[in-house]
Amino acid sequence: MLGSTSIYFHQDSNTLLAKWAFVYNLLSAKGYSVAEIMIYKKAYEYFCQNPSQYDGATIVKDLVDIPGLDLDAMLHDYHYIVFNAGANFATKFKVDWLFAKGTERKGKGLYSAYSRFIGLTITSVGFVPYAFIKRGKTINKTEINNHYKTLLTP
Repeated sequence: MLGSTSIYFHQDSNTLLAKWAFVYNLLSAKGYSVAEIMIYKKAYEYFCQNPSQYDGATIVKDLVDIPGLDLDAMLHDYHYIVFNAGANFATKFKVDWLFAKGTERKGKGLYSAYSRFIGLTITSVGFVPYAFIKRGKTINKTEINNHYKTLLTP
C-alpha cells in the first residue's frame, strides 16, 4: 500500500520459524493470551506462505516489534487480504481499531496508535469503494468479529 515494501517474509523457512519464537515470547511478555497469540500466528504463517503479499507498515517505519516486522501492520494486512475487511465500512473500522489498540497495547504510544487510526479512517472514503470494486463484496465477517472479540476482550 502506498509504496511500502517489506522483505521480512522473504527469509528462509528455518529463519522465519526461529523468529516466530521471538514473536511468541514478545506477545506473551506483553500479556497476550494463547488465543490472542494464535491470531497473530495465523497471520504470520499466512505471510510465510505468501511473502510478497506483506508490504509492511505504511508511512511509519520505526514501530517494529522485532527487527523488520511490525506485528500490528502484519495483522492489519492479513485482515485486509485474507478477510477482505477493507471492502466494507464496518469491518474496515473494526480492523483499523484493532490496529490502533494493538499498537497501543504493545507500548508504541498513544499518538502513534490513534494518529494512524485517524489516517485510516479518513482514507476509508476512497478505499472502501475501491476495495469493494477490486476485491468484491465477500467479506469474512465471522472471523473478523471473532478476532475483534478475542483481541479486545480483557
